Amino acid sequence: MKSLKKIAVIAALAVALTGCSTTASDGSKGASDKNPFTVLWISGVTGALASNTKTSVEGAQIAIDEINASGGILGRKVTLEVLDDKSDPTEAVSVLQKRLVSGDKPDLVSLGSSSPEALAMLPVVTRAGIASFAVGGADQLNDPKAYPLFKTVSSGFTPGADLIKKYVLKKKYKHLVVFIQQDAAGDSELASTKKAYEGTGVTVEEARYNAADVDLSVAYQRAIQNKPDAIYAACIGATCPRVVTARGSVAGGTDIPMIGSIAMSGAPGGLAAGLAPDLIKNLFAVSYVSQVDEPSAQSSSFPAFYKKLLKYGTPPIMSNPTTAYDGIKLFAAAAKHAKSTDAAKMIAAIDDNKWKPGDFVSWGKATLDYTAQSTFPTLSDGALVMFEISPQKDGLYPPLNVYVP
Repeated sequence: MKSLKKIAVIAALAVALTGCSTTASDGSKGASDKNPFTVLWISGVTGALASNTKTSVEGAQIAIDEINASGGILGRKVTLEVLDDKSDPTEAVSVLQKRLVSGDKPDLVSLGSSSPEALAMLPVVTRAGIASFAVGGADQLNDPKAYPLFKTVSSGFTPGADLIKKYVLKKKYKHLVVFIQQDAAGDSELASTKKAYEGTGVTVEEARYNAADVDLSVAYQRAIQNKPDAIYAACIGATCPRVVTARGSVAGGTDIPMIGSIAMSGAPGGLAAGLAPDLIKNLFAVSYVSQVDEPSAQSSSFPAFYKKLLKYGTPPIMSNPTTAYDGIKLFAAAAKHAKSTDAAKMIAAIDDNKWKPGDFVSWGKATLDYTAQSTFPTLSDGALVMFEISPQKDGLYPPLNVYVP
C-alpha cells in the first residue's frame, strides 16, 4: 500500500507544475497544457482524518489520471496539489489563505474530509471566486446564496436520516435516542433528526458526547438510562470505534440496537476492524452503495475503479475514494458541458446537466439531480442502503441483512 509519502510526492509535483503556470483569464477551451487545471486539496494528511485523506487523494488521482488520458479538461492537463491542514479547521483556513497569496489561483478546491473543515474554508474560497466541493454533510453547507460556487458530492444528512426513519417506523420503535457529538455538525444533524420524527409518534431524546474523550462509556450510560428502543449514533473517523466500544462497557449496552449514520459505516478499516464480535451485536449502519459488496447494485463504472484502487492496496473504506473520484469527475463533466472552466459556468452546468444512472461510483445505479436551489444533490431510491455491520473483505462490507425500503 502506498504510504502518505506518496501524497507528499504528488503534492510536491503539483506545486512544481503549478508554480510555472499562468492562468487564462476566461478559463476557456483554448487553454493549453502550459496552463494546467489545478485541483487544490486541503485536508488532514496528518491528524485524526489522515486515513480518510490518504484514500481520498488516491481516488482523486485515479479520476485525474483518467481525465488526462482523455485529453484533460478542455485540453488542459489536470494537476493535483495536496496541502496538510492537520485535520484541524482553523489550520485549514490558515493553509488556504497562505496558498492563495503565494501562487496562481487554483481552478477547484476540495474542502477537507469533514464538515467543520469545509465550513471553515468555504467563506475564503467564495470570496476568492474559486469553485469548490466537499464531502461534508452539515446542513450549514447548504446555502447556495451565500456560497454560489460550491457543490457537495455528499447526500447531506437528510437522505440517510430518511432511510433510518423508514427502518425505525417499520420496526415500530417508539423511543429513539440520538447519540451525537458536541459540535456544529452534531447540532445540525440533531435538529434534522428531531424534525424528521415530528408527528410520527416516536419520541426523540438526545445524549451528547465529546469526540475528544477517549472513554465514552459515561456518555453512553446516559444514552441508555431511559431504555430506548434503539440508539441512533453519529460519529466520524476514529471516533466511531470508540462509540461502538462504549456499548460493551455498559451493562446491557449491546442489547439495544444501534443504528449508525453514513459516517459510521465509513470508519477507517471498516467499523468491525479490531473490535470484538460482541461489540457489533445489533449494530446497523446506513451506507453508500459503493461500500457494500453487492454487484447488482453497483454502477457499471465501479469494477474498473475498484480494480485501480486496489493497486494502492486494500482501501480501509470505500466512501472516501469514491466521493473524491466523483467530485473530480463532476467538475470535469461540468466544464465539458459548459465549454468553460469558469467557476460560475461550471456550477451552472452541474445544475443544468442531466446526470444518468451510474454516473457516480459512490451511488451505484441511482441518479443525482442538482439544482441552483440546493448545494446537495437529490438522490433517487437505492442510492443508500442499511445493513448489519460485519468485518470487511477487501475494503467492502458483506451484504448482511441489507435493508432497502
